[in-house]
Amino acid sequence: MTTLLQLTLSGILVGCVFGLIAMGFVITYRSAHVFNMAYGQFAMVGAYMAWTFLGSPDSPRFPLWLGIIMTVLFAIAFGLFVERAFFRRMIGRPLFVPFMLTLGLLAVINSIVLLVWGPAPLALAQTFPKGPVGVGEITLPQEYLWSFGVAMAALIAFVFFFRNTRLGLAIRAAYDNQVAARCLGVSARLNSQIAWVISSLLATIGGILIASVQGVSPLLGELAISVLAVTMLGGLDSLVGCIAGGLVLAIGGNLASYYLNTYIQGISEVFGVLLILLVLLIRPAGLFGSKSIDRV
Repeated sequence: MTTLLQLTLSGILVGCVFGLIAMGFVITYRSAHVFNMAYGQFAMVGAYMAWTFLGSPDSPRFPLWLGIIMTVLFAIAFGLFVERAFFRRMIGRPLFVPFMLTLGLLAVINSIVLLVWGPAPLALAQTFPKGPVGVGEITLPQEYLWSFGVAMAALIAFVFFFRNTRLGLAIRAAYDNQVAARCLGVSARLNSQIAWVISSLLATIGGILIASVQGVSPLLGELAISVLAVTMLGGLDSLVGCIAGGLVLAIGGNLASYYLNTYIQGISEVFGVLLILLVLLIRPAGLFGSKSIDRV
């Protein structure tokens, strides 16, 4: 029972972080109508910039609070630059066109990162206290608890933004009906800018949280695969589905790895794919995705 509870709690901690990261992908898809395959590279760039400002454990640079502020400002500027330079002209284009553009952006960012920082992994300066924390018979890594706390704080902040501010309500209106929102004066360009800024911020937060545990490396760019799995499971147009998808994948992956790996070798590596296939066969739109209705 203790093992089951520990696997479940660790899955909740990791799943909420991945769910938060996946929200940026969904926001870009719903608001800017861009299926951003370079989203993992956004997280990678954010983590590398955090390393640039914060340094490594052996040679720290700026204080933690200042380094985080500078990284956040860079994330905002990076989101605005990407929107203005690449995707503003894509407003109203078929979904396939910006999709191909994100593939090119993915290759460009990977090349720039390798050129500037190199392929070797880098250790990020300590952002959270490390070490195990015991609660009864359950032991959890302290950095996971801090990452979970940061993820929940960011989630609450964005929920407040979308529900209680005029700009957030305007973006939600554009989600539901872009034509009606534009008729009521909601700017498509402003909507796209805000979507890319939020997406860049969420990716950067996620990149820092993961880098604080695993370090900074080009492998962070593969985060897009995990994010895509979470969004496909929860629903491409559902923010609630991001959190649900992250929790289901993380908890299910932990349980499958511990209880089934002895009987089915490698089940932990393919569990997420099998679960997504099963869900999409039953609900093609995902667990919380909305079904499209075509009227003729």
